[in-house]
Amino acid sequence: MTKRNATSADVAILAGVSQSTVSRSFDPDSRISEATRQRVFAAAEKLGYQINKAAQTMIKKRSDLVGLVTAGLEDPFRSEFLHKLIVEVQNCGLRPMVMDVSNQQTIDEELHGLIQYQLSGVIITSGTPSENIGKAFIRHGIPVVLVNRTEHSDEADIVNLDNEGAGAIAAEAFMKSGKTNLVVVRAKKPSFSSVMRAKGFLNYLASHINNDEIQATEVLCETGSYDSGYQIADKILTSQHKPDGVFFCMDHIACGFLDAAKQLITAKEMQSIGVIGCDDIALARFKAYDLTTVKQPSTEIAKAAVQTLLNRLKYPTSAPSKQAIPAELIYRSTLAKPITD
Repeated sequence: MTKRNATSADVAILAGVSQSTVSRSFDPDSRISEATRQRVFAAAEKLGYQINKAAQTMIKKRSDLVGLVTAGLEDPFRSEFLHKLIVEVQNCGLRPMVMDVSNQQTIDEELHGLIQYQLSGVIITSGTPSENIGKAFIRHGIPVVLVNRTEHSDEADIVNLDNEGAGAIAAEAFMKSGKTNLVVVRAKKPSFSSVMRAKGFLNYLASHINNDEIQATEVLCETGSYDSGYQIADKILTSQHKPDGVFFCMDHIACGFLDAAKQLITAKEMQSIGVIGCDDIALARFKAYDLTTVKQPSTEIAKAAVQTLLNRLKYPTSAPSKQAIPAELIYRSTLAKPITD
């Protein structure tokens, strides 16, 4: 004879509560005492009761799934940040579902499949997924949180690093170190974060440039990759006016540049050139690079993104929010911290 599965009614009888209390105990947003919730959980475990997720989804019109949308994981920061997002989503009792939209030919099919899961919400990470992706979720009534993005500001919540401030921090550090011939490097294909970092860098220096106190040039490399950083090194280091300070809008590019520089110039020459990256990826902390960088606090941004989504679910009609997380300069050997009296 097949053993009958335990029901919520069975749990209610054993726990000494109503059947509706059993249901509410498995809803993290419900207002019941912790003692009651734990009594229900203990009864459920004893009976081997499993909540019917499909039925719960039909009742609530949404599941406990949160979509995490990214465009490829070649960028080390994007990979590290996605991991932090996954952890934060799970810590809130929700389940992450990752979608890679780097393949343009399959985006429509993937979007349609993801929307069918009646997601609680979607977090679109930094990178270059099309703005149409966010709009598609919004049209279906699915809350969207954008990270290091600008579009949909009147429809979606936004959590960004203070990217313009990050660029300004790098420029200030070079100024304090006495550097006067500067270069800022970003990828040709514009992303919001890199464009704003370059803008912040140049804007901070604008008055000094106008007064002929320093020179500052923007250089574009092919992509935001290690290889592009390696390839652009020759152009930067063999120019007629070799810079004494280079700001890379991504650490990954800076690491490629540093490796190429070892082949192109002497260690003594390299010591006269300050290098700053941005993001503080794990590779930047390796002794082979020991890269001075503007830190993008991935854990803090992930927490803010998930909390923003939870707030949207709690207050669905509130106005879209926009939050900027401050950046921080981390000094390492590629630009020593200036000695102050």
